[in-house]
Amino acid sequence: MRKLILFELNEVPFAVIDYFCRKFPASHLAKTLPRCVQYETYTEDKGELHPWATWPTFHRGVSNQQHQIKDFGQSLKKIDKEYPPVWKILNHHKISTGVFASMNSYPMPHNYGSYAFYVPDPFAVDSLAHPSQVIPFQEFNLAMSRKSEVNVHSGVAVKSAVKMLGSLPFLGITRKTLTKVMGQLLKEKMAPHIKARRRTYQSVLAFDVYMKLLRTRQPAFSTYFSNHVASTMHRFWAATFPNDYEVNNLPQQWIHKYRGEIDFAMEKFDEFFKELTTFVDANPDYKIIVASSMGQKGTIAELVDTRTCAKDVQRLMDRLGLKADEWEAHPAMHPQCNVVIRESKIQEFTNLIDQLVIAGSPVQYRNNGKGHFSLNFGHVNLAVDYAMLNGEKIAFEELGLANDQVDDESAGTAYHTPEGSLFIYDPLDNATKKDRKRQWSTVTIAPSILENFGIAVPSYMSHLRLPEIVR
Repeated sequence: MRKLILFELNEVPFAVIDYFCRKFPASHLAKTLPRCVQYETYTEDKGELHPWATWPTFHRGVSNQQHQIKDFGQSLKKIDKEYPPVWKILNHHKISTGVFASMNSYPMPHNYGSYAFYVPDPFAVDSLAHPSQVIPFQEFNLAMSRKSEVNVHSGVAVKSAVKMLGSLPFLGITRKTLTKVMGQLLKEKMAPHIKARRRTYQSVLAFDVYMKLLRTRQPAFSTYFSNHVASTMHRFWAATFPNDYEVNNLPQQWIHKYRGEIDFAMEKFDEFFKELTTFVDANPDYKIIVASSMGQKGTIAELVDTRTCAKDVQRLMDRLGLKADEWEAHPAMHPQCNVVIRESKIQEFTNLIDQLVIAGSPVQYRNNGKGHFSLNFGHVNLAVDYAMLNGEKIAFEELGLANDQVDDESAGTAYHTPEGSLFIYDPLDNATKKDRKRQWSTVTIAPSILENFGIAVPSYMSHLRLPEIVR
């Protein structure tokens, strides 16, 4: 058995990893990657790919056709009994386990005190975390995430930040990190467009907290999830890879302004990876698995002035005729809006939403049949600021909607693809690896992890294993 660190580098394909290593040959990643076993992975999920579905596939060893996780806020009670995530199986078998921000790790398990640490994903509806000293950080992290969906909020969640400052000695946030954060705030005064890097600095702060927990508690298995490269790729792929498009309508000025953003995000990952390899070199009973649940590639390259979003869900639901006790809001990744409707009102709500039309097309949504609705907004560059409801013209403001100005003029120049990446760093294996293995399904990762710890693999999981994990 080897202890395992699972760094979840969300949506980053080898195209970006290889590009970074070529451009920065002196980076720690470029020097270390040849020693790592590498797999190009793919997700078996069907339909439109989303991280809140592809990560459960990775964690549970079954595709979305079985686990049926489609949206944030969806009840996981039944699913967790049928196809529990790997950390719950490990914890059940008394394997010391830590979870940090992995997708769908909210809500906290009832026995969270039995984990080495447990910090839910950034879409949690409350700041509960274990150990309790992490709660001020989680409160700050959630507050900043809520403020930076379309545009990065120019302010700071002051109340949460003050609470967090009092916990800095326990959290492990270093003086070096605080200096860099202050430097970022100063640089924004001269170059306002780099405000988008605040999303990356949230991951920098979080990684400090994770490393303190890892060093002090040293669980046999732990996860750390980061979306900082993925969010940057979505927005700025076309600035880094302008030749990936048959038609690129982005002006050279925009490309020049944002061409260094993916580099910056990957540089921070490079720092994370260096710190992790230093830790496992000193603790060679560990291996590091760096993985994504899928990848990204370029889609369209167009400037975006505005994007439609639900600014006031309460007002939207009021206008649709629902009372406060007939619905509740659930976390969602912009531009979605997730609500759960009381059972007696599901049909009425369905009929209303079917009649909600924006720019000539009905609003798209998903309904899981149990009252959980995921409404898709995100319309770009609309020339109108109204919708039609049952044939009546209603202003966006009355519906709690708005065409938000997009600061970086990008609603997304890259999107999800099935192909992802995985590489394994083993401090006991210094050999240079010649080949990168292709087309390896992500459903094989969970059973490989379980077998590494000597746990019987459930019959519903794949019989295939990654030998470098179980060896």
